[in-house]
Amino acid sequence: MKLIERFEAFYRDVSVNSLQQLSEIYSVDAVLADPLSKHEGLDAIKAYFESLLENTQACECNIEHISEQGEHFFVTWKMTVVHPQLNSGRKFVVNGVSHLKSKADKMVFHRDYYDLGEMIYEQIPVLKHVIKSIKRRAV
Repeated sequence: MKLIERFEAFYRDVSVNSLQQLSEIYSVDAVLADPLSKHEGLDAIKAYFESLLENTQACECNIEHISEQGEHFFVTWKMTVVHPQLNSGRKFVVNGVSHLKSKADKMVFHRDYYDLGEMIYEQIPVLKHVIKSIKRRAV
């Protein structure tokens, strides 16, 4: 299976049970970054996923498009999440893009781009109303 296929299969149904697959995707010195944090090395990436998934009830990524340019990949995705502390525990969707760089059949760089408001701030009831109000005034 090609690297990008392993990547897609892993993210399709991310869970604590699938974390052993990370070593098949990421290099030991890989870097994973998103709007919230940066993790350097496979052990740090595994720890990040363990922490992230600890309270997440469901996390599924639907990869919509993959563009490959040599050792670089650009991936658009929609992530469906169920987390008890966000959106009153109901399912919500976050849209994003990932820039990936591979070397020797492993990912060495992974940077996620997504709207932090869509993922977190708009999923907290009090902040959701404040953000919607600000958006209405800005338009």
